[in-house]
Amino acid sequence: MDVLSYTAFNQQVDYQKQIREKEACYRSIVETKLASSGGGTQITALAWLCEIEPCLLWKPVQWSGTSPECPQFWDCIPTGDGWTNDLKVCDPNGYYRCGYNCTWCVPPGVTCARFQLWGSGGGSGSARSFSDSMFGSTGAYASAIVKVTPGQCYCLCSGCAYCCYSTAGGQGRIPGCPTYVQDGHSTFCFFCAEGGDGTLHSWTGNTGKCSTYRIGVACCPESGGCLCENGMHVCNGQVCAICQGPIEFVAGSMYNGCIHCGSWAGDSQALKEGNAIVYGIRGSWPRFCYNNSKYGWSVHPPIYGFELCTQCCTQWDSGTCCAYPFCSAWQSSCMRVPGAGGWETHSWGSDGVCADAGRMGMVCLQWKCT
Repeated sequence: MDVLSYTAFNQQVDYQKQIREKEACYRSIVETKLASSGGGTQITALAWLCEIEPCLLWKPVQWSGTSPECPQFWDCIPTGDGWTNDLKVCDPNGYYRCGYNCTWCVPPGVTCARFQLWGSGGGSGSARSFSDSMFGSTGAYASAIVKVTPGQCYCLCSGCAYCCYSTAGGQGRIPGCPTYVQDGHSTFCFFCAEGGDGTLHSWTGNTGKCSTYRIGVACCPESGGCLCENGMHVCNGQVCAICQGPIEFVAGSMYNGCIHCGSWAGDSQALKEGNAIVYGIRGSWPRFCYNNSKYGWSVHPPIYGFELCTQCCTQWDSGTCCAYPFCSAWQSSCMRVPGAGGWETHSWGSDGVCADAGRMGMVCLQWKCT
């Protein structure tokens, strides 16, 4: 190893150490806060912004230690109470992947509403001989509780994942479209949940690796199969040892937006309850591990509101898995959940193994009189 490479390696080790120390610090602060407050909506907006969100932005899925496993800190997002009516906006056609939109006008007497957004999921990629294409990335999630005025109208748009399936080798990995709410900028500003990422290059780039053309843990940048055909799948012709982690859930797509100052200005109780900001959870890439023999497993990320039913786990040691039609939401009942990524594909010698589309976005709306 030459001097420059050695120096770069030492810098990378130092950066990884700093990241681990910061993550441990944030985790300690948050756990102390949760213990003293009781969790849930007791967490203030300031505590979320300063202590919890930095953890989730770095690593959106953190385990609480329960069985079955549920993500930690997600229950700190305020849910409100006393809701009297609700509305769901998502693909009504039974394909579970298309977009939909409608306009909701605030009924007489209604003064408060909660908007929840799930961005549509990213698709998986089709596979060629001896290759894998893991689950697609999930869409981001966002939530906001705001004051509303009777007669005011909101455009609710749930994102489209993709309205077709890729059946030829080397195709797929379509990023999901965002889900958003618009109201003429009197309540929200750029309020949306982005759709799941597309190419696998986005995944490996987010792991902090210097070799983003290979699938592997950050500390072993040259391990794993190569990304082929613009990040559609992983070629396994020359696989180096990879199961040194495994690769944990990695943050993906982002949520955006803010609430205009006038919505809760001067309302100390609302601020205490956390109803002053947009809360959210980034989209995620799956857990993944395989070895020199090309045997492996993958776990789909949990999704807010559907935490337990979305952690699908697949494993393989041979054979071929074609996501469409066997594991698509339209042709089967696999993960008919908003924001889910397309089902994985795995090939042991065939060509043109079919990819799967991500799942639709969704808007959930609840309202009440106060």
